[in-house]
Amino acid sequence: MTIVTQQTGQFDGYDLDDLRGLVLRMLRVTNTSRYSSDGGISTYDWIDDGLNRGQEEFVRQTHCLRTYAIVELKANYRTYRLPWDFLDFMAAYYYDGSLTNGYKELIVTTIETLNHEISGWRTKTDTPERIYIDRIYGNNWMFGLYPIPDADGDTITFNSDYGVVTQWVCPLYTYNSEYGVVIRMTDTDEFFLNTDSGTVGKIQTMNKNVTFEYYRLPQKLLETTLILGGEGTQRPEIPREYQKALAYYATADLLMNNPEDSVEMKRHQAFMQRFQGEVISYIKRRAKPLSGLNLRATSAYWPSFDSMAFYSKGP
Repeated sequence: MTIVTQQTGQFDGYDLDDLRGLVLRMLRVTNTSRYSSDGGISTYDWIDDGLNRGQEEFVRQTHCLRTYAIVELKANYRTYRLPWDFLDFMAAYYYDGSLTNGYKELIVTTIETLNHEISGWRTKTDTPERIYIDRIYGNNWMFGLYPIPDADGDTITFNSDYGVVTQWVCPLYTYNSEYGVVIRMTDTDEFFLNTDSGTVGKIQTMNKNVTFEYYRLPQKLLETTLILGGEGTQRPEIPREYQKALAYYATADLLMNNPEDSVEMKRHQAFMQRFQGEVISYIKRRAKPLSGLNLRATSAYWPSFDSMAFYSKGP
């Protein structure tokens, strides 16, 4: 296991210990004895589970996290495994070094569309033009290519001056989240981590392979001594101003499963509404990312109102 310790400052806000404290405060308790699997005063497994599921639900609804993946292709192989954290495609490309711009965008399609439009698409080989979600295999989604690649892709290599390849990452203030997942034919996920906070990592070799941007699930908040800085110092990956939503979700989950106290159980609805409020707030913010920033910019559409009768005539 390779661990990168370069300080990058990419993560801020609450850490796992802070979020646990927020949940206890919202539950109106001073320790975990009432909300733990063994009645212990510092057993956080139920709380941590709620925090992690809250983070996954926030990301699933908002699609606030995205990253890159590179997949090594093999001749005559139609389907490949997607990263474990895959949610949805944003864009996909086939890289061909013989092209002027290198990247050829792939059309994201479906099996149903291919069945309808192309006879014999399951066996045709050539340079890939389309990409589609195939099925779930185990816990991973698979994707397929049409046409099936007719040549092996080059072994992917990275420029070590800009970062390192590692097998494990976590959201810590000492880690940079800008990583690319490399899916190899051995089914091993590897991550490229930048070692310089001001430099974008560089790939040396990726010819005849597929790269794509995708929306992803977050890394889990873990209670483990492998994390540098001590237990409980891991940080969420969602934006800092929305991190309190994770405590809302965990609190609602624990209160909902507390039937012996009906008053406390009813409080879960208010906390779940707060969580959904944060989700909606983020989605609206993304819909109008520059709203209210007073950029003194004028929309190109507004001058067209002058030529409209209802506008020029006035009331």
